[in-house]
Amino acid sequence: MAPEIFQGQKYTKASDIYNFGMIMWEFMTGRKPFLDRNHDAELIIEICDGLRPPPIITNAPEGYIDIMQECWHSDPNKRPTATVICNKFWKVYRKESYNENSTKIIPSSDIGPVKINNPGAIYKSRPLSGMIRSAMSTMSTRSLISRSIISEAVKRKFEDNQIANSFNGAKSTKKVKLIENENNDYVTKENEFELDIDINSKQYNDESK
Repeated sequence: MAPEIFQGQKYTKASDIYNFGMIMWEFMTGRKPFLDRNHDAELIIEICDGLRPPPIITNAPEGYIDIMQECWHSDPNKRPTATVICNKFWKVYRKESYNENSTKIIPSSDIGPVKINNPGAIYKSRPLSGMIRSAMSTMSTRSLISRSIISEAVKRKFEDNQIANSFNGAKSTKKVKLIENENNDYVTKENEFELDIDINSKQYNDESK
């Protein structure tokens, strides 16, 4: 089922194109998609977030995988139409027909039925409304938490910048004051400091005798 259907959008021709992409994957692998996963709310969430079956298909004709992945696009408006798919398949067919080294199907661990049975992978027709509601509720909660975390991070960064700007402003003010007083107080204080050093040095010398 196309991800937009899980999200409550209307069923369209683009949704059929998504399903056709899944059929392409099943046709080449001889396996059902997501056979190793439990078909639950978490899988629905991951599909809506972009999860797709692994596109690594052994010995697929050139261009085949590209067509399949285009059919899987998360944005229904960016999926090819049936006419476009037909034209692309015709090009793949012609290239394979005139190619002396056409693609040959070689036995591989990536293709063929899987003997391991997963009870959590259910392909029979069943009501999905409750599972979809659960998935959408979880996605909404995660989205709110994510936005809250981002908002807090932005706020903290803003406050840190304010503190840094205030600190830099204070340093700039101090420098200006030192420049303004360079010929008066600052020089006097510096001289007084030097005098204190001389006095302390004399006291230290007297005590050391």
